[in-house]
Amino acid sequence: MASIRDVATRAGVSTATVSRVINNHPSVTVQTRRVVHEAMDFLCYVPNRNAVLLSGKCSGLIGLVVPNLVNPHFCELLSSLEEEARYTGKTILVKTHQNQPFQDRQMIRALAGMGIEALIWVPTEAESSLSAWLQATGINTAVVTQTSRFFNSVSNNQERGAEKVAEHFIDTGRTRFGFIGQDGVDNRKMSAFCKKVRSRGYQVEKQHSYWIPKGDGEDNRGHIHSLDKIVDNILTQEDKLNCLFIYNDVAASYVIENLRRRNIRIPGDIAIASFDNTIIAQMLNITSIAQPINEMGKLAFEIINASEKKEGIDSIELTTKLIIRESSLGMTVTKV
Repeated sequence: MASIRDVATRAGVSTATVSRVINNHPSVTVQTRRVVHEAMDFLCYVPNRNAVLLSGKCSGLIGLVVPNLVNPHFCELLSSLEEEARYTGKTILVKTHQNQPFQDRQMIRALAGMGIEALIWVPTEAESSLSAWLQATGINTAVVTQTSRFFNSVSNNQERGAEKVAEHFIDTGRTRFGFIGQDGVDNRKMSAFCKKVRSRGYQVEKQHSYWIPKGDGEDNRGHIHSLDKIVDNILTQEDKLNCLFIYNDVAASYVIENLRRRNIRIPGDIAIASFDNTIIAQMLNITSIAQPINEMGKLAFEIINASEKKEGIDSIELTTKLIIRESSLGMTVTKV
């Protein structure tokens, strides 16, 4: 089995430098890290993480807790974070909470028990109950995709994104509006959508406001069942909507296929727009709100790697962009 001395010889550096690379010391350059990691890979050298933990040094382990890995949005976030981790020689450990507060607590405590040095988190409402405990552990925490009252965060302006969808529907001649959202997750987003519709002289009628019960959006069977019921309801309404804002690309793709099977023309009869602009929206030509995932991942890493602790809480808000595609066009455009 290769030793740390063998790695140093292969890389042409001192054993102290190899040790600093293993322990993620900030003084090591990116080029030196790359050379040392190449030597470690060539020699099949694996650092003893238990020894690192017992020494009181950084473990190099970053915890990531997200709602699920079914939605490509969170897979893209993970990919972005892993790219950042490679530059610093760190490892991402992933857990999912399915938007259930009790699972959120369990996953974070499990990661803490594994010796993570930092946490990147898409929290449930368990955030407030966990904040004091997390702060006491000293685990540097960054909240992503939403604004936090307790930790530094990187989010995007979801409300403005929802407003852009409303404006697009109105500017392309739509007059009867509806939405599908996840209860407890998309309330602010859908509220902004409805408010913008009202500001332009229209209404989102109550019978066209659909909510997925909390937790169903994370379970495939429950998710599909809820969406099937909503589509059934849409088709039985006498005053049928002609545009629909859906909370993410996964749900939008299923609703579009379901409606088309029932001879509803998309976008001729119903224009559809969604959120996240994942590969699903890009492949299926779904109008969607794009989020700067790569920038979000980079900023989250900057937060957890910050050497100096600042007073107060920093909340970074990124801008979103409406990507217009086939699913929402098809009527006369009244404004460019």
